[in-house]
Formats: sequence, C-alpha cells, structure tokens
Amino acid sequence: MRIPGFVYGAMIGVVCVAGPAVAAVQNVKVSGDIDVKAISRDNFDLRKTTRFTTTNDDKLQAYLQTTRVRVDAGLTDNVSASVRLLNQRLWDADVEATNNIDLDLAYVTLKELVYSPLTLTIGRQELNFGTGFIVSNAALLADPNGTFSTAGNATLTNVHGSQLREFSAYNAYDAIRATLDFAPLTLDAIVAKINERGETGHDQDLYGLNLNWKGAPVDRWHGEAEAYWFWKNDRNAGFTIHDNTGRIYERNNVHTIGARTALEPVKDLWLNGEIAGQFGALYDTVLLPGQASGNRQRRALAAQASAAYTFSTVQYTPNVGVGWVFYSGQRTGGSNGNSFVNAWDPMFRGQSYTAISEYLTGNDAGYGYYTTFDPNDTDAGTNRHQLYADLGAKPLKDLSLQARYAHIWFAQTPVAGRSKNAGDEVNLQGKWDYTEDVQFGVLAAAFFPGKYYDGATAANRGHNTAWQLVGDTTVKF
Repeated sequence: MRIPGFVYGAMIGVVCVAGPAVAAVQNVKVSGDIDVKAISRDNFDLRKTTRFTTTNDDKLQAYLQTTRVRVDAGLTDNVSASVRLLNQRLWDADVEATNNIDLDLAYVTLKELVYSPLTLTIGRQELNFGTGFIVSNAALLADPNGTFSTAGNATLTNVHGSQLREFSAYNAYDAIRATLDFAPLTLDAIVAKINERGETGHDQDLYGLNLNWKGAPVDRWHGEAEAYWFWKNDRNAGFTIHDNTGRIYERNNVHTIGARTALEPVKDLWLNGEIAGQFGALYDTVLLPGQASGNRQRRALAAQASAAYTFSTVQYTPNVGVGWVFYSGQRTGGSNGNSFVNAWDPMFRGQSYTAISEYLTGNDAGYGYYTTFDPNDTDAGTNRHQLYADLGAKPLKDLSLQARYAHIWFAQTPVAGRSKNAGDEVNLQGKWDYTEDVQFGVLAAAFFPGKYYDGATAANRGHNTAWQLVGDTTVKF
C-alpha cells in the first residue's frame, strides 16, 4: 500500500499538536434511530417467473430492520468525537453476520487546528458533496460485511451477490477530510481508503478537492456554486465493458472534474445544474496467452439539470418539478473503435432518481445490483438519459405525497439496430409524521421495460414489469 507523502505529513502534524492535550469531556449526546421496512418485489430481472423459466433477481418478501446508536462527545470547544454503532438484519435471519453490531461511524473533529480556518476530520465518516452526483454516502459502498448475501436465505443471492443492497445503511468512508472555511468560500480536501488489499498494494483509493462558493453573485439568489476534482485509483478493479467482454481490466484510473450551481431566482423556484467530465485509463495488466495489450483511455461525460417550484401560499402546498440526467455510453465501431472508453464511471454517487431502474445492470462493469436477462444490457449507472417529472402536495400538515414519472433511454444503443427506449418508471411515495420522532412511509414503484428489450432473442428476452412495494416505520431518539 502506497500512501502519498502529504497524508503522512498531515497525520504527523495532528499527533504533534494534539498529543500533549488532555481530554476533558464537556458534554455527551446520545441519539439513534430504529427503522423497519416491509418489502415486497418481483420481476427485477424483467422476466416473469413461470415453471418453464429461470430467474436472476426475482420475487422477494422480507422485513429489514436497521438500528443505530450514536454518541457525540464534546471534549473542548474545538475537539469532539463521534461514534455510531449499527445493526442491520433481515427478520428471522439469525446468522452471525446479521447479529453483528458494527462500527458505522468513528471520527474525531479538530477545529482551528494550527490555523483558525482549518478543521480536520479523521476516521470513518460520512462524505457528501453537492447533490451527491459524484461523491456521497453511496450505495456502491454498501454492505461491507455481506449482511444481505449471507442471511441464510437463498432468495437473497443473485448474480452480483445480494438483494436489498440499495437499502443498506453501511455507507461511510474511512477518510481524512481537511476543511478550510474562508466564508463565503469553503475548500474541502479528502483522502479515503475504499479498499485495503494488504501486502499486494492493489488498493482502491479516493482523493478529491471540492470548492463551494456562496458569495456574489449567487448569494443574491440564495444560491451556491461548486467546482470539484475527484480521483478514483482502483488497482484491482476487475472491470469489464460490454463492447469487449472477453477482456478484464485490472486497474481503473478515473479523474472526474465538474461544476454545479443551485439558485432560487424567484421565491420558491429552485434551479440546479451540474456537468462533469472524466478522463483516465483502464489497464489490462494481466494478459492471456497470445493476447495483445489493450489499455484504453477514458473520455466520458455526465450532466444533470432540474427545476422545482413549490406553491407555498396555495392550499395543500402543491409542488411540481422536472429534471434531466445524462451519463455517456460506450461507442463501438467507427473512428472510436475500442481505443477509448466513453462509458461513464458512477464513482461513488449516492443520488438516486428512481427506485428500480437505477439498480439494474447487464453485461457491464457491474455497478448495478439486479441483472436483466439481456446479456447486452448496460449498467444503469452509465449510458443513460433520464427525463423525469414530479408532482406533490401536503393534503394534511403532517402528510406529504409525491409522484415521479421517469422516461429512460440509452445514450448509445447496446445492440446496433435495436431501439434506444429503455423504459418508463412510476414512483409513488407518501410520508406521515406521526410525531416529531415517529414517521411512517410507503413507496410503490413500477418499471415498464422499453422497446429495446423486445429486440432480444427469446432466450434472452425479459420485458415484464418490475414492481416494488415498501412500507417503512422510523423512530428517532
């Protein structure tokens, strides 16, 4: 494992400054929450199960309980520590993995360290920048202890290892975060260890810089602007691309640069826009006998834009919104050939736009969780356009209703001559705040596969509606 020199410097500096200090607890806060979900779903492989067909990721009914207890201790005005314990288990799945109590958060916060605008956060912590389009408390990091894949129930195992991972609460980073607060400018620098692979040195690391500006001119619209750079260096990626499935790329080196802004140009109207580009390379470092070198450069693009308006002075407080999301897809043939990778790497995105289609995958890098029957299908974290519309209201003070319709199509059709129409999804959601500390919720979702899936051969054709119903109860204390 190779650690950059500036990381050693930061750690030594912390030890030198903080070492002589004596910890004296000023205050302690204990909090937590218990969440229970009742989940029913079917056809997540887009094929209806019959006695004549097999299935990849299909019918499931389960109860999922998440329990967290957090302790925050203030030692001095500038020194604090936070620890959160977590248990996540499926009911009646009494195996060791599901009964474990895991260390979810464990970090120290040092304010005004050496230099008054500097705050240093060290340890297992949550990271979220902007809307979570690039780096957030990501589902891609979920379930490190295999809770869902070792729950003692065969129906919870699929091609990629588990069901229900999108509901996992295991999503913190082992990281060092330095924050410089020069209001209205804030600069964050992070170093995170995503995967430690021991003596081989084939680790996966994340580095990044994020600048957030809340001054003129965006401050006149209660807005903010951000610019960022994030570098994912995975030295043992096992990465595949659907245009050449016979080659595995052991190293995935991805640089992501981008910018975002959010504004309220008129009262109750929020506009958000973001664009990001990727460059780097995929390296095939372990060649098969007779196989030529096939390293490929990455050139990819992603963007999102949305507008949301709340009628705050109208009865029932209705709201409307529209949005568009784009991830570039892999081009095949032509001058591009196989020399470049145009497919977007989802990095550590935490933002989700739909409840089902976001997690589908095909014969690709495998960021998604649920494998469709079409071997040429691409992962939903790349090669997509999404156009969505929202409608919501508050018919009662403590009751919120929200509906979303999304249309999804491929940026590049995975199979020449087939439709780009990937499908449509409808999400209906309700939340009832029974008290300040107790909330009930329900989510109903359905994904209707598009014409692209009709073009597959009968053996690979899955075009049945995927659906999901989730009831949720949360208590905070």
